[in-house]
Amino acid sequence: MFTATNLLYPVFLLIVFSLTVILIPREVYKKYMIYGMLVGGLGDVLSVFVYQNLLGFMWFKNQGLFYVLGQHALSPLCWTFTVMIFLYFLPAKRFFLYVYTLAWAMASVCYGYVVQNAKLFDFKSWFYPIPAFIAFLIWWSFAVWLYSRTEETVIS
Repeated sequence: MFTATNLLYPVFLLIVFSLTVILIPREVYKKYMIYGMLVGGLGDVLSVFVYQNLLGFMWFKNQGLFYVLGQHALSPLCWTFTVMIFLYFLPAKRFFLYVYTLAWAMASVCYGYVVQNAKLFDFKSWFYPIPAFIAFLIWWSFAVWLYSRTEETVIS
């Protein structure tokens, strides 16, 4: 059954995609898209496979027409554009980078609660917020590490 909450992912996707088009310059868009697809899109597919299909800690529900192989089809796309925004605004100062990464991990946990409140996602009660926060912190830290190693950015 289609409800207004089914629009959460399409609306979020439209917002993050629009933000990338508006904020990320055209000449570097492809570079950020590659990181977004690898760390965001592929990372989402892999983490959902591990946490949902293998371990059963979390699961999507009420996906309607977006149900594809046990996952929400728009989730990897949302993560792709979200990672692009995250990396584009990456601070160069080490202290701010730590705070920035922690803040994104907290925001990711909050988004998980929003999607749960929309009844599109659920999880074992012990998994949120602390273990999920740690998982998101590792994910965002990996994005920083990969980007800083491959783009030779200077973090002071």
